Amino acid sequence: MRCLLPVVFGLALVPPAFGQAVDADGAARLSQDLSRYIGTDAIANRLVTVAPEGDAYRIKLDINALVGLIPPEAKAKVDVAPLSVLAKPLADGKWDVSGDGFPSGSFEADGPEGRHSMRWAIAEGKFSGIYDSALAAFLGLEGSQAGTTMSSKDPERQMQASAGRGAFNLTGAASTGGGVDVTFNQTAADFMQTVQITDESGGPSVPVTVTSDNLQMDGNAQGYRTRALLDLLAFGVAHPDKAKLAANQAEFKETLLAALPLWTRLDSTYRFNNLKVDTPLGAFLAQSMTGGFGMDGLVQDAKITYKLGMGGMTIPADAVPAWTSPLLPTDIDLNLSSVGFNLEAAARKIIDGLDLNRDPILPDSVANAIAADFKTNPPKVLISRSTARNADTELAVEGEVTFPEAKPEANITVEIAGFDKMVEKLHEASKSEPKVAQYVPMALVAKGFGKALPDGRTQWVVEAKADGSVSVNGVRLKGPDSGSQGDAQ
Repeated sequence: MRCLLPVVFGLALVPPAFGQAVDADGAARLSQDLSRYIGTDAIANRLVTVAPEGDAYRIKLDINALVGLIPPEAKAKVDVAPLSVLAKPLADGKWDVSGDGFPSGSFEADGPEGRHSMRWAIAEGKFSGIYDSALAAFLGLEGSQAGTTMSSKDPERQMQASAGRGAFNLTGAASTGGGVDVTFNQTAADFMQTVQITDESGGPSVPVTVTSDNLQMDGNAQGYRTRALLDLLAFGVAHPDKAKLAANQAEFKETLLAALPLWTRLDSTYRFNNLKVDTPLGAFLAQSMTGGFGMDGLVQDAKITYKLGMGGMTIPADAVPAWTSPLLPTDIDLNLSSVGFNLEAAARKIIDGLDLNRDPILPDSVANAIAADFKTNPPKVLISRSTARNADTELAVEGEVTFPEAKPEANITVEIAGFDKMVEKLHEASKSEPKVAQYVPMALVAKGFGKALPDGRTQWVVEAKADGSVSVNGVRLKGPDSGSQGDAQ
């Protein structure tokens, strides 16, 4: 929210400044420019106001002006402080943008399940940056706050969250392939979140509290089509209903195509330091927890990635049987991706087949064609080297899963370092827990199928074919399913 709100005001700064004089006429022109993206009604209803102030323009966003647009049956209550920024025109055509606060507020409304409410407050917030009209993006933007609190409530759960002092920064630059490259970083100290979920059976609610000494978020966008997306927004504002869009359908499609691929690549990561999750079973601890998500834009060979890392994990004793504790991992590194999505072809088929003068506006043949393309060239899941380890053992997995003829086919390599120590721990556990003894022969059989590597690891190459057959290190453990093509052969 802190980063997006200043960006919203960048819409008013699309025309280059070039050291223009700051006066009432200039404010009127900025209002007119902004109306292209939010509509003339927003200006007339004073949702956004622009006024000269010294050598800059004061631009205010008053969310409360939208209250009249909320249906009465929602019984909504909205109270949000205005957001105000100063935009100073510079001689090189850019704008110096700054603000001394982020809006706090509250919201209540009736929903299908009952009353929903939310409150938030940001203390001592401020930001400043340089906006480049030519790129329709900030070249630099930074800000900070002394603390943040938020709470929400609905019939199923209650949530309270807070964070201490924090800061963010953003940079933007022209991308060589078109659009804008953006990097983003945000930090916050003393993160805390408590969630209480209502027991549907009428029992007591169960609280879960998450705390962390420090939370860090990083992100970057490559080739973000800021200008084309602004043009698309302006087109939508100028054609607010289906009839107007239909009358200018060819131009609408051209505007949509010009925005492709929306971006080249988006990536984001977050990291919690000294994470603690308090539950009725006890406290789950981790010295660090890192997550990541990334996705390509609407391109021919799109890739989606997921990452999860946990370091220095501790699980409460009551959460697992005592004998499993020495076997549990303390560190996890998981890396997954899906590749081979032809999102560009799907987007172009949708845009080409779109007809606002018809009902439905998108014929079934378009969806069927996209599904056929997906079936002919399905994406595959890649497991980059992923590990789970403790003091004595490390499990590593990598490989891929494909979907020929819509049936999964896997080629996975599994390696374990310290396999013998794991068996020793099972032996030791069986002395106090007799049922554990049954796992020892199974572990020894598994080792028998493994391949000993020079570094002491044991390796299993598992191949699962689409016909249902399974082999490990070249030894077939299961034949094809009955009736499959492989079975017939």
